[in-house]
Amino acid sequence: MSSKASDVLTLFSITHLFLFIAAISLSSAACTEEDVKALLAFKNSFPPNTFPNSWGDNSTSCCFWDGVGCTHGRVTSLSFTSDEYTNDVLPVNLKGTLPPSVGDLSALTSISISSQADLVGSIPTTWSKLIKLKYFTIYNSSISGPVPLFLSHFKSLQQLEINYCKLTGTIPPSLGDLANLRSITLGENKLTGPIPSTLFSKLKNGLLANLDLSENELTGTIPKFFGSVAFKYVNLQDNKLTGDTSFLFGKSKSASQILLARNNLSFDLTKVEYPVKNLQFLDLSHNEICGSINEQITEVLDLRFFDVSYNKLCGKIPRGGNFNPTVPDYFTHNKCLCGKPLSPCK
Repeated sequence: MSSKASDVLTLFSITHLFLFIAAISLSSAACTEEDVKALLAFKNSFPPNTFPNSWGDNSTSCCFWDGVGCTHGRVTSLSFTSDEYTNDVLPVNLKGTLPPSVGDLSALTSISISSQADLVGSIPTTWSKLIKLKYFTIYNSSISGPVPLFLSHFKSLQQLEINYCKLTGTIPPSLGDLANLRSITLGENKLTGPIPSTLFSKLKNGLLANLDLSENELTGTIPKFFGSVAFKYVNLQDNKLTGDTSFLFGKSKSASQILLARNNLSFDLTKVEYPVKNLQFLDLSHNEICGSINEQITEVLDLRFFDVSYNKLCGKIPRGGNFNPTVPDYFTHNKCLCGKPLSPCK
């Protein structure tokens, strides 16, 4: 290699080394004192050795701590799980209560805490300061108390997921005030009372909605307003709901999954038409539904699961198109359904 080429290569290497060091320095300087203080308070709220040694290392920007995500030097996401490490999620076992200090992370837009069986207590009121939050997830923990009323002040909130926990009380109607909230998951808790008719009432046009309130103790009827909501997914099974839900159906609807099993729903299924392009999973089992199965079910393009067992249905089970059921258990314990996969009609 010529002396000139060697000099060029050396200059190139030095330049890139300088840029790398500068980038590290800028990242370190970008992590604000406010964010570092809040994160260290979070860490110190749990037993020693819960977090890795990298947490609290003054030589490293907090933006590089496992489970922490930053944008323009501000902490914008926290992600913790007791499951195996994936992407930027920190695998830890959190024992105790949720620290109030999280509320001091003023730029936070996303928090995800999953599979933390030893995490107890209610969601701190100091978290009401997280007004930039878009994604809120607490999954599979022992968190208890009510669904926080302050969530209705999070105008940017898009997804709310607090499921497989121990929440009690009712669902705040004020959640319906959030025009960006398109996904509500509060399944497998101990929630009581009715489903607020306000949910998704101010959802921005064009946004598809997801709703999971399954495995609670909800009562009353499903709001008729839901008939005008563009649901992609709705799961209300394992509650104590009553009345008519036929308004959730329609040939042009967007729903890919409608799960209503194990309630006390009662309506005539005869004239119900099913979403042709989107429906994949339908479970109406263990209710008080009467009538017959509409022949239009054979027009559904990609139906993968259909269960109407333990109802009061009659008539011949339709066949044709992509609908050729083979599992008797999905049709048994009805008043007088007949035809394949059940006994022939008389």
